[in-house]
Amino acid sequence: MDNLMSEIVYYKANRAEFIQQYAGKHIAIKGMKIIGVFNTNTEAKEEMDKLHEKGTYIIERPMDLTIPRANVRKR
Repeated sequence: MDNLMSEIVYYKANRAEFIQQYAGKHIAIKGMKIIGVFNTNTEAKEEMDKLHEKGTYIIERPMDLTIPRANVRKR
C-alpha cells in the first residue's frame, strides 16, 4: 500500500474521532499522524507545501456526511 493510501485508510478509520476533535478545521496527515491543524484548506496547503513534498501528505476536513447541510443550494 502506498503512503497516501495508508493516510486515507488512517483518516477513514479515525474519522469519527477527528470529527469530534477537529470539527470545522482542516487537518494534514502524514505517516499516519496529524501534522497540522488549520482554519482553511488554502492555509493548510500553503503551509504543508512549505514543509513537505507534495504528494506525501493529505489534507482533510472532518465532517459527518450523514448530516444534511442546510446551506446547500438546489438548482
